[in-house]
Amino acid sequence: METSERHYRVLTACLAVLAASAVAYAALFPGPVPLSTAVLRDALILAVLGVIADEMAVEVTDRLTLAAGSLPILLALMYTGRLPAILVALLLGLWGAWRETTRTVVVYNAANFVVAAFLASLAFDAAAGFFNASPSTVSVGLLVAGAIAAIVFEATSLAVVSVGMYVKYGKRLRAFWREEMPPFLRSLAMLALLGLVVAALYAMVGIIAVVLLFVPLLASQYMFKLLVREKDHLAKQKELSDQYFEMNIGLAAAMVVLLDSKDEYTAQHSAAVAMYCRDIATALELPEHEADALHLAGLLHDLGKVGVPDAVLRKTTVLDDEDWASIREHPEKGAEVLSHLVAYQEVADIVRYHHERLDGSGYPSGIHGKSIPELSRILAVADSYHAMTSDRPYHSARSSFEALKELRLVAGLTLDKQYVEALARVLRDKDLAYRDGSSTDFRGEYELGRINLRLRGHGLADVSGLAEAREDPAAG
Repeated sequence: METSERHYRVLTACLAVLAASAVAYAALFPGPVPLSTAVLRDALILAVLGVIADEMAVEVTDRLTLAAGSLPILLALMYTGRLPAILVALLLGLWGAWRETTRTVVVYNAANFVVAAFLASLAFDAAAGFFNASPSTVSVGLLVAGAIAAIVFEATSLAVVSVGMYVKYGKRLRAFWREEMPPFLRSLAMLALLGLVVAALYAMVGIIAVVLLFVPLLASQYMFKLLVREKDHLAKQKELSDQYFEMNIGLAAAMVVLLDSKDEYTAQHSAAVAMYCRDIATALELPEHEADALHLAGLLHDLGKVGVPDAVLRKTTVLDDEDWASIREHPEKGAEVLSHLVAYQEVADIVRYHHERLDGSGYPSGIHGKSIPELSRILAVADSYHAMTSDRPYHSARSSFEALKELRLVAGLTLDKQYVEALARVLRDKDLAYRDGSSTDFRGEYELGRINLRLRGHGLADVSGLAEAREDPAAG
């Protein structure tokens, strides 16, 4: 690293010597345009326009910056003569020096602009002489000479940058040009097309017309810069929002894993229910945001059991009424936690109503029929199925066939028939591990769901104005 920095300083010194020689040559051989007060005035105005344009440069992407800073240099090359044009380039090269990390970079950038402007002035003078073009008259030869000067300036500047990148950072020249060629061509096209139009206007009317043309140009660039800045701000806000969301989801998932240490059934059950929810959503061709919300609700639907006493969760005998009363609080508690953590009310509502039943015998609110959110009805089917196919202290696991038979008996009464049949289609031709839910685990479902956790903001089922909780919830 020290060797590269030393080589870069040597390269900068050599480039600075070339730039100084270019300034001296321009002072001795100013070219066909003689120095005058009017010429120096125009050069100063162009320099000011260049500084303003540079300050309003817009970084559209990492590889593309929109700026009109090179345009005043091109105009100076064509109409103010060699020395004033080089001085304009020097000023623009030095502008913004306070933003650079070292003086070496400042000198390198300034020398780069001077050398590029000097070679471009030689190219312009040669081309203008070949076409016998005069800066005071608009002609095809003048515009062609200007285009040649623009090409030489941009190509030289980029070549000097590529050499500096190679010496300072070891960036291969071929790789650099392969990356920089597209933005280089876009910059060159803008400079050539816009610059030649402005050059023609300059030749016909003078510097005042150029200034008047630059006003709307710079205003448009400024407005575009504001739009890009606002876009970047919104993107940053979205990134922070996504990070906050994933952090909250991770916290909720960690709570489920913690709950699993109290009741070893919870995490595996949650993973299986999430898997069934995801595949039922696919079978029903639900919108993507609803499928994502349903899968997430499946993962976290038993989160409220964190508040259930350990003695109840680990009880090996049949639960009594008091135990069931404690168990039946978990949908509401889970929804309350999710409404604070997840920042998506839709997921909390799916969890809140997943133990409601079509006939009103469910809990916590005792609502019935279509009043129960659709995604909660789907979750209820997946949850009921896996609860029956799992070993619990108070019942033995049933086979997939027996569980489906039981679900079909209550389909249309307590559970939604169309979702029971959707689950049956999902289970068809699946192996035993899938049917009993052991083909997945909580971590696997969580990681699978992470890429789909950014919900689209579409509203799910309307659950406002629901009935108050009934005092006689049914067992479930």
